[in-house]
Amino acid sequence: MLSSNSRFISMAEVNPPPLPNNTHLLLDGAWNHVLVTDNVFGRIRVSPYAYSARITHDVPSVSPTVVVSTRDRNILAIESEVRGALGNGVDSFLIVVGDTIPHVEHLAGRLEIVKHLRTLQESLPDFEVGSPTSFSAKAKQRHIDDGAQFLVAGPLLDPSTVGHYIDKLELQPDDPPVFVMVIPPFSTRWIDRMQGIGARSVTDDLRHRLDAVPDPTTRREIAWEASRQAAAAAEEAGAAGTILMGLRFDTIIDEAALAWSDLSSN
Repeated sequence: MLSSNSRFISMAEVNPPPLPNNTHLLLDGAWNHVLVTDNVFGRIRVSPYAYSARITHDVPSVSPTVVVSTRDRNILAIESEVRGALGNGVDSFLIVVGDTIPHVEHLAGRLEIVKHLRTLQESLPDFEVGSPTSFSAKAKQRHIDDGAQFLVAGPLLDPSTVGHYIDKLELQPDDPPVFVMVIPPFSTRWIDRMQGIGARSVTDDLRHRLDAVPDPTTRREIAWEASRQAAAAAEEAGAAGTILMGLRFDTIIDEAALAWSDLSSN
């Protein structure tokens, strides 16, 4: 589990398919850990609980963490899904509010769900509960006090800013593990798009470096190298791992797996 692993972990964020299929089999040999999203941007997909269960059954070399969006579900519905996932070998859950695109009528309390699941740990098989955090020592501590057993922060695009943002967390030896989300900076247009959904600002140096390269293939190589540098900077700054995010599934299992081959083996 993420909360107890002693090695630096590099994982990939994956979106379940719109309809059931066997594409999860392609994760075998590509990634050892994946973060499975929950209907991001209101696009209905296969349940992340069911998708993660298929991974545990069919690709035992891959450990999934389920993103649990509380935005439009109540405690009973979430507990039911978690119980079903536990019965299928899934033992890691990241609790988030989730986006509200399109608008949803009900927003369940993230804190309420975290506390409820922590209470259930007394009577159910071993599992872990994580929370997202901003790059702030106060926010980090608030989530720890709420019961988070691991934390996820980011996303970041610029490797030169990674140490700066992690320093803001003021990590302590007894803090739960913190995982940093990383997005490859493919172009300045891509950077602007990612900052529009919450990615942290990048330096002018990175923008100028990308704009100075007209060839998209070369820019992509620069972006992958920058993402690897970001992972290295995160490890040096005390993070427990990185999550490569914002990519299509076919990119995750092909180009990203190759670029991060020695990192994703952890």
